[in-house]
Amino acid sequence: MTKKISKLCLIFFMMIALGLLVAQNSIVLVNAKTNTDSEYVNTVTDLKTTNLLGGVTLYEQKMSSLLNGDEGKRFQEHFVQWVDLAGYGSGVKLVTHTKQTADSWSAATTKACAQDWEKSHPGWIVIAGTNGDFFQNSGTITWEPTNNFMADGNMYRADVIGGYRSVVGINEDNSVIVGMPTISQLMQLYIYNEDETVREKLPIQAYNVEKPVDGLTLYTKDYVKSLDLTGCTVYVGEYTLCRISNGAKKTVFVKGQIKSSRAGTTNESPKETRQIELEDGTTKTLITREFYIVDKNATLEGKISENTSVKCQFDYEGQWQNVQNSVGYVYQMLDNGTSLHQKSTDSFVYTDHPRTFIGFKADGTPVLMVVDGRGETSSTVKKDNYGVSLFEGAEIMKLAGCVNAYNLDGGGSSTLIARNSSGGFDVINRPSDYGNERSTGNAVFLVIRDPGIESVLANSSATTIQLDRKKGDYAQQLQNVKVTVDGKTYDMSGDSLTIGGLKENTTYSIQVDFEIDGEACTSSLYAQTKAYDPGIDINPTSNGFEVSVRKTDEYIETAKIVLNIEGQTYPLE
Repeated sequence: MTKKISKLCLIFFMMIALGLLVAQNSIVLVNAKTNTDSEYVNTVTDLKTTNLLGGVTLYEQKMSSLLNGDEGKRFQEHFVQWVDLAGYGSGVKLVTHTKQTADSWSAATTKACAQDWEKSHPGWIVIAGTNGDFFQNSGTITWEPTNNFMADGNMYRADVIGGYRSVVGINEDNSVIVGMPTISQLMQLYIYNEDETVREKLPIQAYNVEKPVDGLTLYTKDYVKSLDLTGCTVYVGEYTLCRISNGAKKTVFVKGQIKSSRAGTTNESPKETRQIELEDGTTKTLITREFYIVDKNATLEGKISENTSVKCQFDYEGQWQNVQNSVGYVYQMLDNGTSLHQKSTDSFVYTDHPRTFIGFKADGTPVLMVVDGRGETSSTVKKDNYGVSLFEGAEIMKLAGCVNAYNLDGGGSSTLIARNSSGGFDVINRPSDYGNERSTGNAVFLVIRDPGIESVLANSSATTIQLDRKKGDYAQQLQNVKVTVDGKTYDMSGDSLTIGGLKENTTYSIQVDFEIDGEACTSSLYAQTKAYDPGIDINPTSNGFEVSVRKTDEYIETAKIVLNIEGQTYPLE
């Protein structure tokens, strides 16, 4: 008995045979053609762009990339969000920050950190930012950044980790220096004038040692052993910030005021709190926040008096001497336009984690990026949302215009925030902790001058906006204030300005130029007109409805209404 085999079956059997043959040999996959300039990255959705203040732009897009740049892997999808700058000419600065407590390191969400930065920097506002360096939240939990960290010229952590863990330094002019920082061998004592300018800087020979040395010795609340300070002059300070690093050198940062000076005695040590005895025989805990500057050779005689402000810290030196802000990173990813770590065998590098990156374009302007990951974007939204390896991240940063890029803390820490039109902050990405922000050690922000004026929607109309000078000393100090709206420039000489001739229900980005302390500044804000309200109220009744007219605002009135109901017209006088 013979069987006929159809052409379709024959093709099927041939495919099975071919599959077996391929299974016995190595499989070579060829990358599909991508729709970007990178052979490793595809765009999945259209690019969404949002213009923020100060020339900052927010980008959001779903992409896919080839895991670890390895042809044997597959393309995986992820949400990508980043901000960049049109240029530094708009007065934007790149800064770092950590939300502080007086006595110890702390952690805060990126949003809370931004709010805290604004509180401590009157006259400036945050436009966008991300979380920063890795931080110590396991083992000995201190919440401090794991690498060297400076903010506002304060060297909070002078300990440095080298190798693939290094530092991005940001100079006062926004230029950057990257690598292993040069730090002074000795701590420095900064002595300030009443206007907070530095009067003098002197070396501190040692800190928290068993015996004072020649010159100046610093002791903090963390030194608990008893000291013999006889023969020395003790300058007792009250700190506003005191930091001891958990690094190899246990570096110190102290800032505060000298409250008294006296001759040293035996059995001494500075205390964070002291027990005092009251007249009724009970005791009370008094917060003292003490630090001692012990002078063995009369170095400070005549230089410090009561309430003199001082700071004790290590300094950057050499090419790093102008750095004002810094943040540690783990691995450079993009080097002069070349993506690094393709097909890495280091699990930290090749695993598809959520990631946070900082990068720089050829002109030096920064890019802050977050790539989401770990599958679920929230407890209710479940979509393909893998993270990226560092090679994939480098390729994406290159597409965003960067020539150099560095990896910051990732995982559940990865957070990108942006200022909204109401002056608050939105979390733009989808943090992997089911959408919840994680508290982290520090953050990186793009900031601009506070424009000193504001617009309240309730005070606008369909064709007008009202701009009001903010309350407070800073806003009152602004001079020669000019605002540019829809291509027209207006002088704002008083505390309020109304601008008309605008489109209804439209948000305007307003440029504000002004002078403060002789410095010419540019900033911006949002203002919005209302939707047009014709002023017609229609209210149902038991046997029909009533129509009434009301005045909507001082510029727009409904002059005449004619109702057309089932072919019959009813003029409303």
